[in-house]
Amino acid sequence: MDPLSQLLAHPHAEGAFTLLMSMRAPWAVRVEDESALTVVIVTSGGGRLEAGGVGHELATGDVALVRGPLPYRVSDAAGSATLAIIEPGQRCVTPDGAPLDLALAHGLRHWGNDPDGPDTMIVASYADVGSVGRFVTDVLPDAAVLPAGALDPALVAHLAREIARDDLGQSVVLDRLVDVVTIESIRTWTAAHPPARPTWVGGVGDPAVSAALRAMHAEPERAWTLAALARRAAVSRATLAARFTDLVGTPPLRYLTSWRLALARDLLVDRSLTLDAVAGRVGYSSGFALSTAFTRAFGVSPAAYRRRLAEGPRRVGAEPG
Repeated sequence: MDPLSQLLAHPHAEGAFTLLMSMRAPWAVRVEDESALTVVIVTSGGGRLEAGGVGHELATGDVALVRGPLPYRVSDAAGSATLAIIEPGQRCVTPDGAPLDLALAHGLRHWGNDPDGPDTMIVASYADVGSVGRFVTDVLPDAAVLPAGALDPALVAHLAREIARDDLGQSVVLDRLVDVVTIESIRTWTAAHPPARPTWVGGVGDPAVSAALRAMHAEPERAWTLAALARRAAVSRATLAARFTDLVGTPPLRYLTSWRLALARDLLVDRSLTLDAVAGRVGYSSGFALSTAFTRAFGVSPAAYRRRLAEGPRRVGAEPG
């Protein structure tokens, strides 16, 4: 799978925290939950999103992708006072720390200062997207706003209907719909906004580079060489190396190493897999070979990384070391 396909395959990306927020002006919420990625869909009214020092006016139908883990702010207007802060674990407090979870809850997946407020937004947050997911989130700005109509309105309307239902299997249905909206939003944004610097996204439009990327993404366990990748891409080794480096920003085999180690970091979350098993899945001959490469890249061994994962949640986006 390519990085976008892998984005939601990581164990920590399963089950975005999703709710409908309904607000009446004046209102402002500061989000400090450290989520890796959040999707905000304005279903009525409007608002303002501030992320990375930049403000974005939002109208009905707009969709915003907010890249974590830095804080952001949503409000009805720039000068409105903050009424709630969302902390890690989706804990809601007042600016002075008093609990607000129950005071602003209005039933199933519904939250806000007024259950009938005119400003409504679906908010879906992924606490973690894994190391491979960061291949995707790293190509996004702090906030990427898609105008109304950029996504299929029927898809957004379906999600809006489902969020209030409580039928059998509802959580699974809602999770899948949020996943589809997230993927479609990223697809739409990256298609309209080519990255300013070389990344794997830049190579997708080149037939030869795209073929090499697909090969590495699909079969990371294979003993790829530049010659084998060039044959798959139907170009010479020199041509592939030059095009790949120019568009992706790194030589093919160096990219392959980064991809394999990102996959390994995500696989290490599953403690049922031995180090040798992880190594085999990502193209290393043994656990020792993987450990050597992993330690060289991140300054910490796979075993030590696993211990840190077991000690508790790590900050989203943090490097292993």
